[in-house]
Amino acid sequence: MEIDEIVHMLLHALSEDSVGERLDSAKSQQEVYAILSEIPYFTLSMEEFQAGIRELRQMKEDE
Repeated sequence: MEIDEIVHMLLHALSEDSVGERLDSAKSQQEVYAILSEIPYFTLSMEEFQAGIRELRQMKEDE
């Protein structure tokens, strides 16, 4: 999957109302990944998820 597709899916999942409160209390990337994995359309592997997080951080730094 291309990084743009990964970031798009990640942003969509992170803004999902059904998991918002649980994400706020997550203490690690593994917890966030486990929560997001409960969303039916979230099909990223852990490696893709981590690549997406790195890309989002880079995008934020580039602003």
